[in-house]
Amino acid sequence: MLSGLPCSVDCHRVRRFIRRLSLVLAVIALLGAMTRCVPHPVGTTRTYASYKGKATTTAEGAVSAARTVLLMTHTAAKRNAFSSYTAMVIADAEDGISGLIGTFDSVQPPNAEADRLHERLDTLLSSALTNVQALRVAARRGVVAELAGRAGPLRSDVHKLQAFVDAHQ
Repeated sequence: MLSGLPCSVDCHRVRRFIRRLSLVLAVIALLGAMTRCVPHPVGTTRTYASYKGKATTTAEGAVSAARTVLLMTHTAAKRNAFSSYTAMVIADAEDGISGLIGTFDSVQPPNAEADRLHERLDTLLSSALTNVQALRVAARRGVVAELAGRAGPLRSDVHKLQAFVDAHQ
């Protein structure tokens, strides 16, 4: 019986469908939970060339996030964006750069040459993150008219990160 009514053939089909759907949803949830257990999807490297490729990809991601912040500071300084939206966009870019740092730091450099490359990129990424954080704080405080003027250090970071990308491609 379904809802107090006598069950027919359709009732059995509905129950079977619900059981199958429940099983499919459980499998999807399990797979989703398993993929969340992989904190760093970058993987290992055995050669300097592979490590250099991962470093370049990381730097490209940071350049993209930092350029987004620069565009947002320029837009906000022209009063074409609200400070709350500006802060949100900058915070998203900050999270992106922070994630890039965490992911890249999880990859063990394969040799001493890669250690030096890691130190150089880590310095550049840390500087960019610090400058993005400063701009986010200013945006949250409502100082949007001054953001473009405060973006000079981040602009310098973008140039350095792009030079890193160009030198290691």
